[in-house]
Amino acid sequence: MNAAVEAVAALGPSAPSALAALHEFLDGGSVTQLSSVLGLTHSGTVRLVDRLGAEGLVERVGAQDGRTVSVVLTRSGHRMALRIRQAREKTLTSALSALTSDEVNNLAAALDTMLTTVTFARAEERSARGHDRAQPWLCRLCDFAACGRSEGNCPVNNAVTASNQS
Repeated sequence: MNAAVEAVAALGPSAPSALAALHEFLDGGSVTQLSSVLGLTHSGTVRLVDRLGAEGLVERVGAQDGRTVSVVLTRSGHRMALRIRQAREKTLTSALSALTSDEVNNLAAALDTMLTTVTFARAEERSARGHDRAQPWLCRLCDFAACGRSEGNCPVNNAVTASNQS
C-alpha cells in the first residue's frame, strides 16, 4: 500500500499520509499538529509542508491570533488526497480479494482487537512517560468512512475515547 500511495504523490513516504490527514481531519491544522500525526520532527514537517507547498498542494494561512500558521489543502491537494485514497482502496481490495466474506469478517474482528490493544498500549506509554507530545497517529492513511468512525465503529477512536475517560 505504501508503494502505491507514494507513487501517486511522488513526494516521499510522508506526503501521502500528510495529504490524507489534511483531507480527513486536519485541514487548517498547525504544523505542530501535523508533526504529531505523522510522527515527524517539527523541522521535518516544515520541510514536508514546504515541498507540498512548492507542488501547489497546500498553503500556509495565518491563524486569527497571528501567532500560528495553519496548513490547508488547495484544490489540487484535495484531488491528490482523493487519488491517494483510491490507490489505498484499490490495494486493499486486491489484497482481500482471495478471502471469503467470513474470512474478511474474522480478519476485521482480529484487527479491531489488535488496534485496540496497540492504542491502549500507546496511551499507557504516553501516560507513564508524562510526555506532553502526542503519540503519532496510528492510522497514517485514515479514511474515516472506511472504518465507520462517524457511526462509532473505529476501534482506534473508541479505544482513545475510553482511555481518555479513565
